[in-house]
Amino acid sequence: MKKFLLFMLVYSQLAVFANYNDIYILDIKYDWINKSMVEKEAIISEIKDIIFDKPIEKQEDFKSRFKDKLKDKNHLENYYAASAGYKEFKGNNISAFYYKRMKNIYMYALQDKKDVSKAYYYDTLGNLRYVDFIYGAYPDYPYYSIQYKISGKPVSAIYFVSEDCQYLFKPDGEFEGVWYKHNLYNKESKIILKRTTY
Repeated sequence: MKKFLLFMLVYSQLAVFANYNDIYILDIKYDWINKSMVEKEAIISEIKDIIFDKPIEKQEDFKSRFKDKLKDKNHLENYYAASAGYKEFKGNNISAFYYKRMKNIYMYALQDKKDVSKAYYYDTLGNLRYVDFIYGAYPDYPYYSIQYKISGKPVSAIYFVSEDCQYLFKPDGEFEGVWYKHNLYNKESKIILKRTTY
């Protein structure tokens, strides 16, 4: 009887692992707080396999590659449009980034509606700071992006499950957390950061 119970316990654990490893990203709904650690690890592993199929490395000649984007020639117009809350402006998708509890933006992003494979982040003086490379069926979910500094150094990778939910990784594949609306949750479901740009 003891052997039978031990067998059933081991078998049931194996069955649990098999089921959790069959999670499909498209079916993920935000309930990170309620998931077991096994479920969380399975989701993280699946997303990591998608993003980091090949290692993310520094890109050479990044500035020369984007020399026509290093300065936003219409930065005043774009800055004011982003500040006013525009989502589209002169053929671009546009968004603003604010410091917490401040009304002035510190950065804005432009994405050419004719080429949505990249997004360009500018400071308030119109200087390029970051470039996002977007992969997948954007704007349909899921998709992911890899962000680079203008030096070509990778900064982060983000997997977008939905408008509300994104999985954040460091460029080396280390999991940082799950954004859900304004909050970034770690693996233990604790809030580790808040954002104002959601």
